[in-house]
Amino acid sequence: MVKAVLLGVPVGLAFGYALQRGRFCMNTAFRDIFLIRDQTLLRAYVLAVLIQMIGVHLMAELRWFPLSTAPFWWQAALAGGFVFGWGMALSGG
Repeated sequence: MVKAVLLGVPVGLAFGYALQRGRFCMNTAFRDIFLIRDQTLLRAYVLAVLIQMIGVHLMAELRWFPLSTAPFWWQAALAGGFVFGWGMALSGG
């Protein structure tokens, strides 16, 4: 658990910074299709999802980690949804 936090925090911060600087936003990806007829961000999202789908199952098949379903904790989902919504509101989304 500690190792996951020690690795997850710096990776998450770096990834978030890169996404913010690269204007990689799901709302913008769908908006750009209709407003400026640009599909670049949507194609980037589709590519990222495809790489993730293949990559996760490949790593699980190589036994780098087990695929399992985590238990559902509604309190955590509620708190996470609130924090996500608060961040969206602060960012102007």
